Amino acid sequence: MSEIIVDARGQLCPKPLIMTKQALQGNAVGAAIAVQVDNETSCRNVERFLRDNGMPPRIDQDGKEFTVRFTKIAPVLAAPDAAAYCLPARGRMDSSYVVTLAGDTVGRGSAELGGMLMHGLFAALGEAAPLPTHVLLYSSGVLLAAEGSPHVEGLRELEQRGVKVLLCGTCVNFYRKQTEIRVGSISSMLTILEVQMQAGKIIAP
Repeated sequence: MSEIIVDARGQLCPKPLIMTKQALQGNAVGAAIAVQVDNETSCRNVERFLRDNGMPPRIDQDGKEFTVRFTKIAPVLAAPDAAAYCLPARGRMDSSYVVTLAGDTVGRGSAELGGMLMHGLFAALGEAAPLPTHVLLYSSGVLLAAEGSPHVEGLRELEQRGVKVLLCGTCVNFYRKQTEIRVGSISSMLTILEVQMQAGKIIAP
């Protein structure tokens, strides 16, 4: 039986773990599987997951890339919660943070007041040190990046300074704003979750 290759290079935790679990679930007992990752943290996370499931792997390293090889030994996983093995990247700065915005106003009171607070939020972020690594927009938060929003410029200024602005693609589609997004990148909730899991702190005003 040929070796099954799982290419998880370039993926953030917990994606390599989820891909490993999917390979185990999708193949028969006795399958030889090789998971490729490009950072030591992901390698160790996958290794711990496999060891706890009774499959101690062989690990080969080539520069910064690792190949985790193992054989499926049982039809059911003893420790199936792969995402629970996601440890933060070693050496991550404790001061790193992301900002998540699930609405186009701040708070649940007056919409007018909420809009004023959102203006204040972007002004404050522009003065923050350090800046957030990401601004994550989902639910009606994606409207902040759409044509006609008074906050497009604030988001664009953050993006120009290196902050990554990610929008939930499902949310953009729901509001039918696919052609009206003026700043940021369309992404997925999985990617947004991965970014949150890697962050030192999550700010959700």
